[in-house]
Amino acid sequence: MIPHWFLYLQGFAMLIIGGSLIALRPRKKGDSFYARFVNLGTLWALVCMGVGAGLLAMALGYIRWPPAPPAPPTVRVKHR
Repeated sequence: MIPHWFLYLQGFAMLIIGGSLIALRPRKKGDSFYARFVNLGTLWALVCMGVGAGLLAMALGYIRWPPAPPAPPTVRVKHR
């Protein structure tokens, strides 16, 4: 099982990495919206931020991992 402190640490790190990738990408003056935001760098930054949010959700308990085991089957007893 992954310790909670590791999930917090990596979740925040991935959010910071994704945010800094979007904010600090080199741009040319006069670039269009498409040239600035629709590219592989932006996609990678969004993936980093999504993974970071998922790790934080796991650390906070919104996502359970490993998943809970299935409930045992119920046995019906016939009364005579």
